[in-house]
Amino acid sequence: MSHSKRNTSLAFFTSHERSLLKTTWGSQSTRLHRDSFLPFASCILCLQPSRDPVACSSHGDIFCRECIVSNLLAQRKEIKRLEKEEERRRREDEENEMGRAEEERERSVREFEDTMMGLGGSTHGTQRKNNSTTPTMNDGRDTEGRGTKRKFELDEEQILQNSKDERAKARKAIDEEK
Repeated sequence: MSHSKRNTSLAFFTSHERSLLKTTWGSQSTRLHRDSFLPFASCILCLQPSRDPVACSSHGDIFCRECIVSNLLAQRKEIKRLEKEEERRRREDEENEMGRAEEERERSVREFEDTMMGLGGSTHGTQRKNNSTTPTMNDGRDTEGRGTKRKFELDEEQILQNSKDERAKARKAIDEEK
């Protein structure tokens, strides 16, 4: 295939391209006529000569007093409607979140009760390993001191983290059921 057949990077238009441009771009249909403009002192909202004219101080637009007041009242009404709808959505989302939290709490309590009654409940890491009470020996030495006990310590951060983990597990289980 010749290079010249696909060459579209010319600095000038061919006669065919020029005729295409004249039919679509430079035609009389895109020019603005006298009918395209409003007469002086016409209301932008009703497009009629303004009665009791009021001008916008920032843009200089001219309105009929009746048109602009009714338009502003309609805008205010629409804004209030949108605010009420947003408030309703927010309350609905809060109620859904509270319902999910309650469902998670009930599920956690039910799992705890089942586990305590020995019904199995949840098997995620609650099974005990067989721990021997004899100290382990490495190279003939004790790694744990005899007669000393490790003190069980659980601070508030660990409790909060554990509760967050349990809520996340409950939420995941609830979502899998649905």
